Amino acid sequence: MPAELRRETDAGAISQLRGQGFIGAVSGTGRRVAYWVTADAATRELRVFDVTAPDQDTSLATVLDTERGAAAVWSSDRTGILVVVESSGRSGSAEAPGPFSALRVVDTPTRSIHEISRITDGSQYWPAGWDRVSRLVGACVYGGDGMGIAWAVVGEDALSARVPMDGGIPARTILVNGNDVLGVLNATVIRVWTLASYTQHLEFGAASGERIAFARWRPGSDEIVVLVADRLELWPRAGGDRRIVTQGLPVAKDLLVSSDGALAFVTFDGGLSATAIDLANGRTLALPMSGALLVAPVSFR
Repeated sequence: MPAELRRETDAGAISQLRGQGFIGAVSGTGRRVAYWVTADAATRELRVFDVTAPDQDTSLATVLDTERGAAAVWSSDRTGILVVVESSGRSGSAEAPGPFSALRVVDTPTRSIHEISRITDGSQYWPAGWDRVSRLVGACVYGGDGMGIAWAVVGEDALSARVPMDGGIPARTILVNGNDVLGVLNATVIRVWTLASYTQHLEFGAASGERIAFARWRPGSDEIVVLVADRLELWPRAGGDRRIVTQGLPVAKDLLVSSDGALAFVTFDGGLSATAIDLANGRTLALPMSGALLVAPVSFR
């Protein structure tokens, strides 16, 4: 099914995206969405739109028949997009390449795209962030089990360095806030490092016997929104006292945070139910889902 834009209080769709499903990212303001269009079993076109005018979406880049778009994240200044492109396994007009995973950077004003790194050993890239001031990209190299193998720092000039990662950090838990990066280690510890250096890091552990289900940066603050045991908590990035926002939550499928840092969205029942939680006072509100899955929060402000 195509992805839809909705307001949190109305199950009716404002607009539908092209293609099926959603592989993409929302900018830090919540206003711009970049996504790969999947159509006819191919994922080749990257498009972008403003949520206030979704019908005016623009094509940014198209990859070859033998390639597919696999992921995307916005740069910290929202002027570029870091994407992962992989071999599609399909034959095209040219000879199909062997399996690969590549990092490419897209400059949105000029719509230029160029590759800065490629791996061909069977591992894959998970894009984390792109700092256009330092001209550095951070990405996780992961294996077939989804666990991080190495942290890669790649310059826009394609010069790169890789540092082995500790086992137990799923690539999909890795998120960036500015130059800070977090990942969840063995479902019990949140590790925080910088885009440029995995080696120097901080660790914040859950209480003994408790499991961290999800951890997300809270935009506009130095806090981390953490779903631990049956509680939603706020943990300071610098350490210190943690605040319980609400508790008694069911087993969650996902955790999302609004672009202004005011609301958290917890999904459960396999993702078919969702609750909005005010991070200031803990008040909750069930969202009308109508059998849909919540994939990303946007902002119409």
